[in-house]
Amino acid sequence: MTDEKNSIHGGSQSSDAKSIDIFNEHFHLNEKQKKIFYAICGVFISELNEKEFDTYKNMKTKTNISKHEEKIKEFGQINFESKSDFSTRLLDRLLMTTPQHQLARISSMLKKMTSKGMTSYSMTTSSKLFYELDLKQRTDAVTKWSTSQKNSIKQFYKTISYLTCSAFWLNPYDLYPAIGYPGPDPEINGSRFKGRTFPEYEFIEITEDTKDLEFDVVIIGSGAGGSVAAARLARKSGNSVLIIEKGHHYHQSELTLKEKDGYEKLYELGGGMLSEDSSMTVLSGSNFGGGTTIGWSTSSEPSHFVREEWANNFGLNHFMDDEFNDSLKAIQNRLGVNTNNIVQNESNKILIDGCKKIGAPVVTVPQNSASKPHECGWCGFGCRYGEKQSVVMTYLKDAKDYGVKFIQDCFVEKVLIENNKAVGVEATVNNGEKKFRVNAKKVIVACGGLHSPALLLRSGLKNKNIGKNLFTNPTAAVYGIFPNKDIKNYSGTIQSAVCDAKENVDGEHYGARIFVGSYHPAMMSTAFPWKSPLEHKQFMLQYNHIIPLLTITRDRDPGQIRIDSNGLPKLYYKLSQHDADSVIAGLQTSLKILVAAGATKIGTCQVDVEEFEIAGENPLNDIKFLQYLEKIKKVGVSSGQACLSSIHQMGTCRMGDDPTKSAVNPLGETWEVKNLYVADSSVFPTSAGASPMITTMSIGFYIANCILTEKEFVKRRQSSLFGTSLNGTIIDNTNDEKRASRRKSLLSSFSSKRFSTIN
Repeated sequence: MTDEKNSIHGGSQSSDAKSIDIFNEHFHLNEKQKKIFYAICGVFISELNEKEFDTYKNMKTKTNISKHEEKIKEFGQINFESKSDFSTRLLDRLLMTTPQHQLARISSMLKKMTSKGMTSYSMTTSSKLFYELDLKQRTDAVTKWSTSQKNSIKQFYKTISYLTCSAFWLNPYDLYPAIGYPGPDPEINGSRFKGRTFPEYEFIEITEDTKDLEFDVVIIGSGAGGSVAAARLARKSGNSVLIIEKGHHYHQSELTLKEKDGYEKLYELGGGMLSEDSSMTVLSGSNFGGGTTIGWSTSSEPSHFVREEWANNFGLNHFMDDEFNDSLKAIQNRLGVNTNNIVQNESNKILIDGCKKIGAPVVTVPQNSASKPHECGWCGFGCRYGEKQSVVMTYLKDAKDYGVKFIQDCFVEKVLIENNKAVGVEATVNNGEKKFRVNAKKVIVACGGLHSPALLLRSGLKNKNIGKNLFTNPTAAVYGIFPNKDIKNYSGTIQSAVCDAKENVDGEHYGARIFVGSYHPAMMSTAFPWKSPLEHKQFMLQYNHIIPLLTITRDRDPGQIRIDSNGLPKLYYKLSQHDADSVIAGLQTSLKILVAAGATKIGTCQVDVEEFEIAGENPLNDIKFLQYLEKIKKVGVSSGQACLSSIHQMGTCRMGDDPTKSAVNPLGETWEVKNLYVADSSVFPTSAGASPMITTMSIGFYIANCILTEKEFVKRRQSSLFGTSLNGTIIDNTNDEKRASRRKSLLSSFSSKRFSTIN
């Protein structure tokens, strides 16, 4: 692995002059190409002309209060040509969020635009180079790119618009007051949150003198699956366990709750990962604790129909067993999952009110907050207050207490395999400068839906199902504007209610669920299509009066993870018509909810659908509103037609009882290689259609129990059939022994299939 490969892929990056040199090295841009790049980016949040500014400043919203008039005016007239550091910020952001192969694609497009030929003309309808056009001409050109018939142009537009808007709103030149956003949580240093502190963790330091390490079990990934498996194995067997995490552990004092720091420190590719066609934004955790660190506290059980499908269609009967129910209960108790003491914020009150008025079902969402109030709208950037019971607060602490060791900022290159058995891993630290080996009897891959298949493929596994069956719970959004309500969608308890009215669109339990989004400025600015500088600024000026409703779809038809030349994951996903129907049903219902709740304007994530103003005494039956709903269906949400995102990635190492249709067997072990297990959301046979956290934890629990039936582990367990917990409680493991016997018989039944045809 090259240094650059590791640095581009990490969760955090530094901004310095060296990054620009790297940018120039890999883009090979000449001065003309750079000028085109800056001229394009400058369009998205450019200064308004006199007529536009008159329209802009006359907006009637509560944001327009006198003490911020100067900031509002500055926001309307901002010109990046006067901001000498913005080009540096753009380049740093681009480097952090864009893999090499996508950088090359952008570079190629910019190169084509430097010649006054057909490519340049097709993008500007002018014989002039892009930077030679005036602002209106540039704006008109960029606007047309969003609906271009050429996928390459539409993809280029999506990438650059996403880059520019996010780069600006992550640090908008002291212009947060213009939209009414406070920045970090105003209570960050208050007395309210001093009751809970993070556990202290120590990490093995890898130096030039470090020799190969020896452990019984090595686990790659510290998220929902890996943490639970580690705690379970260390407690039950006494074997030595090591967790390797490619991200970093940030203590409470290091969580600034700034949107920029949150994304750059805690998310994959700084929160800017895009699918290969740039149609989907991909959010995934890259830190100690994984997705549980950045999750919104949603703690849903897997639906009964999901469990039944996994049991009936994939031979996974354990998902219907009492043992799985017991693991769910144990995990929920450890996390304090409950609906008690949830205080609905203004956004969720609007969702609930709208649902009641149209007769749609709405329920409270369980949260992992130890049954206590958790009004923390900044939780997507880490719960500084220790209220959210992430695995940093729970299972990683348990693992530490039982002797598990940790390495952070460490990238596992490959699993080491000898005679079709996993014997350890090869890993690097310091951006690839130091390589070392961990020898182990068992290897558990728990890197998530993106990285688990990439690691298996880098390690030489050939099963055709590895990387296939990528489910994303595709997310699309609509918004409603409530000018007379101070909503502040990012405040209070977030994602605490859900509407399941469209959960079963096709009659086979594939459909959509509707939640409220907690959108801080950068996410809000990129969740909906950029239409023009004026519309973008008008939209963001109403920020505190906007409620985004999310349609999270249980997708039936999957995409795929492949690896690039550096072995890093590339996400290929195209929404099928079947799943698009579910998305549309969710969007239409969401708009009805907003209208019923009193929104004065509504809009969608679709490029070709304009904002709609509500009128009349009975707006739900207004002919124009009904026509608007039909237009939403007609325009659709196919690739490039809408802003889509994914906050859950699943299925890329599918579990099943048939090696021709799955990557791991029902015990979590790969069909090809013994002693190599996968224990995360990538083993899901289908999409979950909801937050996968609790299900993933239960799978980690189950797979750890499966490993404990192996001979070398049983021997150690026999001496502690009746043991004691950390607090001295007597533990009776006899039921575990009965279950272990059943798993042994299962294992023998799969052994004959292990080397069946898998290619």
